[in-house]
Amino acid sequence: MSQNRLQFLLALLWLGFCFVATPKAHAQDPPNPEVVDENPLPTEEEVVEDDPNAVDPNSPYLVILGADIHTVTEGLIPRGTILCKDGRILKLGKRVSIPKGARRIDARGMQAYPGLIAVDSSGVVRGRGQNLRDEYDPFALNVDLGLAGGLTLVQTGGALAKLKHGTLDGVFVGETHWVKLSYSTTSPTGRRKLREELGRVRDYLRAHRQWALSKELEPDFEDPEPEAKGFKKEYLDLLRGEAVARFSANSLKDLLATCDLLEEYPMQAVIVGGREAWACAGRLGRVGAQWVITPRAKSWADETVNHPSGWSIENARILWEHGVSFAILPNERWISTGGLAGRDLLTLPMEAAFAIRGGLPQQAALRALTLDAAKILGVDHRLGSLEPGKDADIILCDGDLFHYRTFVQWAVVDGKVVYDKMKAPYFAHIRPRSADSLEEVVEEIQRAIDAPEEE
Repeated sequence: MSQNRLQFLLALLWLGFCFVATPKAHAQDPPNPEVVDENPLPTEEEVVEDDPNAVDPNSPYLVILGADIHTVTEGLIPRGTILCKDGRILKLGKRVSIPKGARRIDARGMQAYPGLIAVDSSGVVRGRGQNLRDEYDPFALNVDLGLAGGLTLVQTGGALAKLKHGTLDGVFVGETHWVKLSYSTTSPTGRRKLREELGRVRDYLRAHRQWALSKELEPDFEDPEPEAKGFKKEYLDLLRGEAVARFSANSLKDLLATCDLLEEYPMQAVIVGGREAWACAGRLGRVGAQWVITPRAKSWADETVNHPSGWSIENARILWEHGVSFAILPNERWISTGGLAGRDLLTLPMEAAFAIRGGLPQQAALRALTLDAAKILGVDHRLGSLEPGKDADIILCDGDLFHYRTFVQWAVVDGKVVYDKMKAPYFAHIRPRSADSLEEVVEEIQRAIDAPEEE
């Protein structure tokens, strides 16, 4: 083989390797067109590696290289690096030193997001409360499908569970102390009984505060401590701020009635529904309740009433403009392999995309699936954004999260890869990642060198 021909072949193979080694996201609008990336890939000064060829599969470190990082709280870091250690995010940015032996994911061309959170879900995992530890199935189909949809944390049966494949370590995160209250305008008797019980709780708290103050100020005070009786203990927890009330309300009447109750008896509250919330968004913002809404929960206006009614595609946007914090869930709160596409948790971002279609800013939609959902569950100190110190729950997508063609390529939970699209049997055949390794390219070059030269 002539020297010129050999040089030409080597150059051609190297160019081919450079072309296929980088996974390409599908064609679509960039997630943030205002960001201009002047330095598309990390340079040697930005990413410092002790030994790029030494990878220890048992290393406590995981590094994600080259992804556009959507931090949620600090904007976008284009083509950045995320370094995780022992299940938490250690550093992220453009200049990150990579420890020797760190496990790594080449995420060039990918989008990195916090893992998605499903509030008030059902059927993804089994178990209630602390019993979830005994009933969790790490090999269940729904666990894998949830990870394929970007979910890393679900609330179900009063418990918080991380989705992990093949292990039970760390799946139980904690319990949610929600007290379900019914305050519908269709049940005036139920509303009256609830108010009476809450009134007795309030009277008890006032009497107890007065008793405690008198005991502190008067050394000879001997009156007995007031008894907590005549009401449910969980109502006492509500007014003390030790539990969260859960309401279901969709109609304007029920929403306004719930606001009346929360104004008279202030408490932490989550309201599920809110189909007509756009008609009283200002009032809802003032009571400070948090919401779980379904943007596609349609209901046509009632022409027989003289007040705003029905569903609006702008519901989420109007709530956001009035300072209302909310999470987004589809109509079906479980994972389904049948029925209408985009109606269940497997395609949760599609529900948020519908809110974006109604005017909700994309960043607000991302918060509704991550940080705001974590706040509703009381775990925003650990989850919901990509920040140093938070749990390393990360999804890597091959495009914008809200684009209908986007797939989750990897899911990382507690710093470990728990889902890889190319190793799972469900979606590996759809637009597979095709990248020749350096070893394959070298072998191809060696075969060309060893091949007999043509006459």
